[in-house]
Amino acid sequence: MIFIFVLLGCFSTSAQSVFGKWKTFDVFNKEKEEAIVKIYNQNDSLFIKIIEIIPVDHRNDVCKKCDDEYKDKPIKGLVILKGALLKNNIWQGAKILNAKTGFYYGCNISIQNNNWLKVRGFLGYPFIGKTVYWQRIAD
Repeated sequence: MIFIFVLLGCFSTSAQSVFGKWKTFDVFNKEKEEAIVKIYNQNDSLFIKIIEIIPVDHRNDVCKKCDDEYKDKPIKGLVILKGALLKNNIWQGAKILNAKTGFYYGCNISIQNNNWLKVRGFLGYPFIGKTVYWQRIAD
């Protein structure tokens, strides 16, 4: 019986991890795959980096509309979110970059289940925004 509880504890801990690789989808077309991102922990904060662009014709795109240090940098390799903190099972307190538009949005990230991540981008308040779902992929 103790073994079952220990085993369940291991699964619930790993099942709730946001860290790893995720496939992103277009915010307006949920069927259109966009990129593979890596979510990682740095100094107890969450970071997201684009590691692959899925559409072949966009693999060499640069962030033309960015007006910060990412201006004219390749989108592949950009760290699009830096420093979110975990609070009440939601990663929050950081801005996420939409490399297509160059805009930064407030962002809340939470696990829906082991294979889907809920990413809510918003302007000012979380209720003024859009939710997208990212799919976990094997490392």
